[in-house]
Amino acid sequence: MKSFRLSERTSVHLDLIRGVSAWAVMFSHLRGLFFADYPDLAHPSVFHRLLYALTGFGHQAVIVFFILSGYFIGASVCDAVSARRWSWRVYLINRLTRLQLVLLPALVLGAVCDQVGMRLPQAASFYYGELYKYYLPSVALRSTVPVFFGNLFFLQNVISPVFGSNGPLWSLSFEFWYYILFPALLLAAASWARIRYRALHLFCALLLMWFVGPVISLYFLIWLAGAGVGRLPRISWLQAPRRLTMAISFGGLVFASALAWSRLTPSWSGAPADFFIGVCFALWLFMLVHGAREDVSAGYARIAKRLSGFSYTLYLVHFPALLLLRGLLDPQGNWQPDLLHLAYGLAIAALILGFAYLVAEFTEGRTAAVRRRLLQPWAPRAKEAVR
Repeated sequence: MKSFRLSERTSVHLDLIRGVSAWAVMFSHLRGLFFADYPDLAHPSVFHRLLYALTGFGHQAVIVFFILSGYFIGASVCDAVSARRWSWRVYLINRLTRLQLVLLPALVLGAVCDQVGMRLPQAASFYYGELYKYYLPSVALRSTVPVFFGNLFFLQNVISPVFGSNGPLWSLSFEFWYYILFPALLLAAASWARIRYRALHLFCALLLMWFVGPVISLYFLIWLAGAGVGRLPRISWLQAPRRLTMAISFGGLVFASALAWSRLTPSWSGAPADFFIGVCFALWLFMLVHGAREDVSAGYARIAKRLSGFSYTLYLVHFPALLLLRGLLDPQGNWQPDLLHLAYGLAIAALILGFAYLVAEFTEGRTAAVRRRLLQPWAPRAKEAVR
């Protein structure tokens, strides 16, 4: 069964969700690094409670990334395998171009930020001690050449810690191994393939699951939920505009309620909470992909695509830069969220966003051109063009 195509309207919505999710991760880390925790606020108010709730969805945003990744990559892989035009060479060029074009510069930039920070006497506790809420062991112990190459080859959380202060790199190893595991399992189940070919892919998939370990293998189920959304058939009675609007609203309400529940119940965390968030977002995504084929306003589409266009770069470069700024600006204590310091926070956010956007212009923004050049020798077989 061929996966159905997104309407322009729905595609733009998903671009916006991806961009907002990257911002959510960045703001979560900005608040965690610069501002006092909620229990330590001098005069907490309803405004502060809302502010801290809205800037506390960084981890949940990564679960959203997993679902979206499963949806987009899973659909393209399924289409290629079912059409018998699968090529590991073309697929890996597509995926590695997308990942490495940003990852390598992000690792280098992170290393530069960390090396500068480690030479600031006032910031020594951030880099040589146990960084509060984020790292054990220290950033300095993670800033080695073997760890650098371990992260370059997606081995963090497998045989290597994340590199330096760049904690968000943890999810990248999950994503990469899912990119390999999913087509291997799909090819193992392909009825058109020879038994030996299928058995080889099944063996490789099982070996890979053993190699990456139980945690990464378990979270593969969340990624698969996104892939599953791309394979489900359209529900005909949802095509009526009024029903579709109600279904999308219901799915969004369920997802928002799941996010609220995750914030109101701090003791409920870990894999069960992540799976619950993932299922609720997958439900909303399923409603969204039924969207009617309607055009969207040019302004909205431009904003959504702009946010999405540097979301991956923002995710990979923001934390080392934030930590360096923390060491430079105020290493002694966390800020209270008064108007002055909130203004400082917005200025820092604008600086980080501008930095990420600039880096993306030379990395993420050139993905399609670099991919075309690499694929040119195999152009007749490179039509799947996965995102």
